[in-house]
Order: sequence, then C-alpha cells, then structure tokens
Amino acid sequence: MKITRILFAIIALAGVTFAMAAPNDKCPISGKAINPETTINVNGKEVAFCCNNCSKTFQAKLNIQDKSEPGTCPISGKPAKAENEILHVKTEAVYFCCEKCQAKYAKDNKVTIQEKAEPGKCPMSGKDAVADKFVLHNGEKINFCCGNCQAKYVAKVAPDAAAPDKCAVSGEPAKADTLLLMTKTEKVNFCCPNCPGAYAKKHFAAK
Repeated sequence: MKITRILFAIIALAGVTFAMAAPNDKCPISGKAINPETTINVNGKEVAFCCNNCSKTFQAKLNIQDKSEPGTCPISGKPAKAENEILHVKTEAVYFCCEKCQAKYAKDNKVTIQEKAEPGKCPMSGKDAVADKFVLHNGEKINFCCGNCQAKYVAKVAPDAAAPDKCAVSGEPAKADTLLLMTKTEKVNFCCPNCPGAYAKKHFAAK
C-alpha cells in the first residue's frame, strides 16, 4: 500500500507549478501530521514528512540514480553543493515486443515485476478494478475499472508518452500491452539556494 501512495504522490507532483507552494499537510507515507522541518524538494515542490524514516521510504521508491559528486550547477555553471538539491522525477513509457524483453529490461533496471492477488480499487474512479485492465509502474501492477481510467493514469504520469514503436530491448516492433512505466529520479545540485528556484521555473512551471 505504501508503494501505491508514493506513486500517487508522484502523480500529484506531475506538472506542478514552482510558485513556492506550502508543503503538504499529511505525510504521504504514514498519513500522519507532518514535521515541517523534514522535507525534500521534488520537481520544485517541498514535500514534507512526519519523520526521517518516511522520507527515506519515499525516496527509496523514486528510483534515484546514483551520483557520486554534486557536480556543476546547471544554472550558474559554478561548483554545486549537496545541500542545495532538487529531485527531478521523470516517468517514461517503455514498450516491448514480448514479456521476456519486458522482464529483461526490468531486471537490468533493478525493478521487480510484482503480481497482485486481487485487483482492488481503481485509483482513478474508486470503483472495483478488474484484472485485465492494468499498467506496470516501476514493477507494481496497478489495476483499473476500465480502459478510460487506465489511459488517464498513463497520460497523467507520463504525459510525453508516445505510441508503441520499437521494443526497448530487441528493436523489434513493440506491442501496446507490454507497457512498463518507469519512474527515474535525478539528483540536481546547485551552487546556492537561489538557483533551485530558477531551475524549477524552467522545468516545472505549469503549461
């Protein structure tokens, strides 16, 4: 259940405006009241948690790409510092020619494809979900009540998703029913506290 809440939090952050929005009032992991001093910046928005453990749980599911050094500030070109950081979350739609290629890609990207005993509730409508309407998001199977809700979810999470073309592994023609949504997160560091705002306006301002 925690994984699903994290994925929904990612959806809520999609296309978010920089605009110095106040942190959320409930922890996205525990549902408890937040500690306003326990925050991380995700796609230009401060996300608050009740404790450091919940912050770590949230970040563990963002598929953060390892980075050994802060590197260079993308705004000023000066040396960046670790304390000035934004987590830039991106989700792409990946298609394959067969389930074997899908499984290989998932394994290579350290994602485990999980089975679900029951479809549960549709995250878009709240209605009972069905087994044959689902997407795999970072390996988790998310079921829907209908194809419309399934399409809305994909459009919200990966608005730049293209139609199936070539398999990401074999290069053969891809099939629509092999869709795997992959969320990856890049740590972006800056030289000073002012530069993250400029980066957020450029990348996350509402269109």
